[in-house]
Amino acid sequence: MIKISKNANELIQKLMKEYPNTKLTVGIYHDENTSLKLFDVSGEIPYESHIYEIASITKAFTASLFAKYLHESKMDLNDSIAKYIPELEDRKYYPTLKRLATHTAGYKTEALTRVQIAKIYIKFFWNSMLKRQFYAPVDFYMDHKKMIWFAKQKKLQDKNYEYSYTNYSFALLGHGISQVAGKQFVELMEKFIKQDLGLDNTIFGTNRDGILSGYVNNVNVGNEGLGKGDCTAPAHFLTSNAEDLLAFARMNIEENPQYLGLCHNIYPINKKEFGIEYDIGLGWVYFKEKKPCRFFMSGGSEGFTSAISFVKEKNFAMAILTNAGSYKGILELSDTIMNDNCI
Repeated sequence: MIKISKNANELIQKLMKEYPNTKLTVGIYHDENTSLKLFDVSGEIPYESHIYEIASITKAFTASLFAKYLHESKMDLNDSIAKYIPELEDRKYYPTLKRLATHTAGYKTEALTRVQIAKIYIKFFWNSMLKRQFYAPVDFYMDHKKMIWFAKQKKLQDKNYEYSYTNYSFALLGHGISQVAGKQFVELMEKFIKQDLGLDNTIFGTNRDGILSGYVNNVNVGNEGLGKGDCTAPAHFLTSNAEDLLAFARMNIEENPQYLGLCHNIYPINKKEFGIEYDIGLGWVYFKEKKPCRFFMSGGSEGFTSAISFVKEKNFAMAILTNAGSYKGILELSDTIMNDNCI
C-alpha cells in the first residue's frame, strides 16, 4: 500500500502555507502500484494532471540520450569533446565526455561575460530591495558563439577536477550529441523522448496547455521560456508531468531501454552537501549513505522545484513537482515519503 504519512503531510502543509497560490503533485510507484496525489493550500484535492517546468531534471534525459549513443558506439566516454565539435581543434586537450557528464571537467561557472554577471546582480538587487521579491534571477542564456568562446578561453588540464555542478558542462555535451546526429538538439531530444521513451508530455517550451505559472514568495513570475538559439537546452528547459516522470523512473528501474543502465554506473566523487554524502552517475546523483540507497535528481527554475528518485532493489520510484520556486524542503519531503514506503 502506498502512503503519505502524517509527517509528509505536515511538510506539504508547511509548503502550501508558505506558497498558498501553488500546487504540489506527488507521484509514487511501488511494486506495480501507482499513486498520484495533488495538494493545494486546502490540503489534498481531487487529482488533475499539471505540467511543470522540471529544470535540471532535463540533464537525466540528456544523459539517457547520451547513453543510447554510447551503447550504439557512436560516442565513447573517454573521447574528447573536441572530436565532435570542429571549432575545438585548436589545442591538444579539451575535456572528455565522461568528465562533462559527471561535472568533473573543470568548469566551475557558466559561460557568462562580466557585463552579463553585472546585469544579473543589478536585476537581483532591483527585485530584492525595491520590489521586495527575494530571489535570485536565473539568466544563463548562451548562444553557440558564447559556448565555443568559453571552451576556448578556459585552459584545462587532463585530469579529473573536483566535482562542480554546471549547466555549461551539459550544454557542451549536448552540442556534441547533436553534432553526431546532425540535428538541432531540441528536435533530437523531443524525438528521442517520444519515440524511444514513449513519453508524450515531456517537451521543451512553456507555451503549452496545462502548464502552471511559477511563484516566488507568492509573486507570479510566469514561466521561463527557452530563448531561440539557447545552447543550455540540454541542461535545463524540459517541461513534464508526474505521469511521465514516474514512467521514466520505472524505465530506469527496469533498464528498459537497456542502455539506461549505463547511466547508473557510479563514479566516486565523495561529495558531501547538507550532511549527505553522494557519488555521481550519468545525469543522476547517487545517495550512497541514505538507506535505501537511491538515484536522485532535482530541478529548480525561477518559479518551480521538482525531484525524481528511484530505488532499483525496492522497485520504487517517486516524483515531486511544485510551482513554488526555491523550495528548500523538497529533499526532506522526498526522504520522508521514501522512508514511509521503502523502509
